[in-house]
Amino acid sequence: MRTLLVTLLLCAFTTASSQIVVTHFNAPWNDHNKADWIGNLKGCDDIAYVNIVQCPEICKKHKIRTVPTIIIFKDGVEVKRFHGGLNFNVNREATESKIQEIIYQLQPYPEKNPVL
Repeated sequence: MRTLLVTLLLCAFTTASSQIVVTHFNAPWNDHNKADWIGNLKGCDDIAYVNIVQCPEICKKHKIRTVPTIIIFKDGVEVKRFHGGLNFNVNREATESKIQEIIYQLQPYPEKNPVL
């Protein structure tokens, strides 16, 4: 039942119009590399966390090969993907600022957003 709920929520997040959604794919065994900073992002409409162990069908749909993987969606379409390297880690400083910059660029009026 939980998998169904997560699937429905992710489908809603990635198909709603005029929405920017950041989705973080990870596994419980890789929790020490979880991108906790994602909650600090500004300007996105939603943030979703997908446990790849509990939701393999979502991972297959989005071709998740490494964890963590962070995908930015705009209007249900993938805009940008970031994924961990061989150490199962995403460089926080580089990735967080790049993701925030992309979110600001995707907004309807990017000139009104702060410059990073």
